[in-house]
Amino acid sequence: MDRNQKLHARAEPFDPTVLVRGETSLEDFGLAARIMPTPGHTAGSVSVLTEGGDLVAGDLIANSFLGLIPGKPANPPFHDDPRQNLAGLRRMLALKPTTLHVGHGTPLDPGRVRQWADREHDRLVRLDAAGRLTTRGE
Repeated sequence: MDRNQKLHARAEPFDPTVLVRGETSLEDFGLAARIMPTPGHTAGSVSVLTEGGDLVAGDLIANSFLGLIPGKPANPPFHDDPRQNLAGLRRMLALKPTTLHVGHGTPLDPGRVRQWADREHDRLVRLDAAGRLTTRGE
């Protein structure tokens, strides 16, 4: 028996009123922010950076154990392409956000995430060299 029926709720199809293709300003919507594609977790993943430095990073990064260890960066449960995801995370960190808001857990400190990203890069290089790094499309 399912404990949460909402996990299997069907969504009605709809036609979007706004299509995001590449970097998109949100000023027309009254927000001092921009949407930036950050594929890797999934092909359509995006992040939003405000002028104040808040980065809504979604699933580029998470807190360890899906938020159970606040403040400790970790990978979410999966990535379609871990290398592409890490590249997107590093592009976002290069924009010098003040805080990363993630899909799983509490906000993360960019400095701590940079350190994690360096270790993650080394881990992915080792996996790739051993032939053990794959993407969902492979």
